[in-house]
Amino acid sequence: MVFDVFMMRNKFTDNKKSINFLLGNLNLSLDVDKYICLKELGFIKNFNKELFSIRVENKLIPKNKYKIEKVSKNTDVNFTVISIDFSQNFENDFYKGRISFVQKKKNIINFIFQLSARWHNDIPKKVLLKFPFLISLHKNKNFLKPGDIFDGKKRINKGVWNFHEYPPSIISDNLGIKCLGFEFYDQFPWQANYNLGMSESISNENFEKLETEVQLTSELTDIILMKIYTSFNGRENIFSLWKENTRERYDLRKYHDSNNRWIKKNYLQHFMFAYGEEAFDYKKTEFKINQIIKEGKEFGGYDSILFWHQYPRLGLDESNQWQLYKYLPKNYKTIKKIVSICHSHNIKFFIPFKPWDIRSNESLDSHAKSLEKFIKETSIDGFFLDTMSSLPESFLKIQKRFPSFEFCSEGTPREQRQIESLTSSWDQIGDIRRNFKVDVNSNFFRFLFPEHPLNLVSRWSVGSDKDSLIKRAAFNGMGMVIWQDIFGSWLPFSVEQKKKIKSLKYVLKKYHKCFYGDNSIPLIKTLSKKIICNEFSDSYSKQKIYSIYNFGSNKIKGRILKLPTEVKEFKQIYGNSVNIKIEKKQNIFYLLANLDADDVILVNIKF
Repeated sequence: MVFDVFMMRNKFTDNKKSINFLLGNLNLSLDVDKYICLKELGFIKNFNKELFSIRVENKLIPKNKYKIEKVSKNTDVNFTVISIDFSQNFENDFYKGRISFVQKKKNIINFIFQLSARWHNDIPKKVLLKFPFLISLHKNKNFLKPGDIFDGKKRINKGVWNFHEYPPSIISDNLGIKCLGFEFYDQFPWQANYNLGMSESISNENFEKLETEVQLTSELTDIILMKIYTSFNGRENIFSLWKENTRERYDLRKYHDSNNRWIKKNYLQHFMFAYGEEAFDYKKTEFKINQIIKEGKEFGGYDSILFWHQYPRLGLDESNQWQLYKYLPKNYKTIKKIVSICHSHNIKFFIPFKPWDIRSNESLDSHAKSLEKFIKETSIDGFFLDTMSSLPESFLKIQKRFPSFEFCSEGTPREQRQIESLTSSWDQIGDIRRNFKVDVNSNFFRFLFPEHPLNLVSRWSVGSDKDSLIKRAAFNGMGMVIWQDIFGSWLPFSVEQKKKIKSLKYVLKKYHKCFYGDNSIPLIKTLSKKIICNEFSDSYSKQKIYSIYNFGSNKIKGRILKLPTEVKEFKQIYGNSVNIKIEKKQNIFYLLANLDADDVILVNIKF
């Protein structure tokens, strides 16, 4: 994205040794005497860090040898652009660069660093870039990586995301009110190598050692595309600004299609392993679908069933995943009967697709035709995309013929097109082979795209990890996959765990609009270093739900949250019974609680 700022109106040139300007509510001060140095950035004063350094074939270009060619400010009806052009001769090579600050929205500034090289004898050299100002920001005591919080002693991670949008890192003032957010957005494919690398490295402790290798041409090349978010209302506002700005690039119309509304209320999905004793009566040679539905009421009632009959049977003979249905009692008729029973209990029915079972004489198109035929013969409601996180074009066309038919992927979609077309997925964690522990933290995807339902699953979890799984689902306000027969390994939920899941489903269903509202924010500010909290709400109601988790080892008593306005009603709606109160002091309202260690509660407050 190259901005030709010199073609814009109201241009002027400033040749002073330093420049100061205001973009929205962000003050910027740069020293451009001998090299380009950032002196002030918002509330960060006396900064004095050079923006960049260039190392060519292990030789550092002297920072005092750069020539400032032009400093310009340009405005039109849409943009304000501050641009600094510089050049440098070094060992017979000639470098030109441009640094631009671009403002389109009041609270968001784009920082763009561009560089070109005219090589001696047209032979490119190895170029490594370092950005001292970013390193200094990273070292700031109030710097928080995406999903990080302060626990009173150190920074710890309490947020996760697994998609290509990287949430901003945040620096706040000592009061946590004034904040700056830094996002390396992955919008342009040709920029991904640089920006993605920067995003990933800033989340590591060794960011100070990062040098970015770049391939330069005679044309200006984008090296860094960074968005700077400004807020006077804490880190929550940074997330809201990022959320709004990010979602503008997405076409989410499919989520608002009236035909797919049922998938948003798929709170509990049962994994029905066809060859296990939970699902199949070997004496009567029939599936125990009525018993499964009855037992599901202990969890609050299943909203959908995923019928799994292929793996590990697949591969024992030449049969493909569609032909395996002929081995079932009465083949397709069995599925049709099960689907009919499920529908009589208002339960949707899914079958899986195995992309790794596409034979040499098959294609995605041929499998799409098989699926279409299967839908007509059995009236199934959805297709589970095993090991996948995207929706093939040939499958997408099926929804045009069957508008209420839905697809659910095993992996959360990672890229824009996938998110726009695939409207549900699993949030799958844990693998016994890697000694994985289930943590209670915030899933940022859940809050960025609340219209995309996620069902939490950790197939190998047992005991306390199952407890943590339920807590994590409650903390993120999401549904679950009830999977007890893991290909012959019987790992059931306890009676107490079933009661907790039942309670959670009731709450999710009752407060659906709040949990899937467009105004939800993860990891809001709390009044205790050992408390994390998510806020769920929509833009139209005057109520919020707070999911509160004590991740410390001791009981916490007293003020938990500072509330935004006067409280009308409040009540705990989930979790072990806790003594909660509302306190008013100097016209400020606080939520008080006595919360046990490792405990999650949900509180509904009407304002």
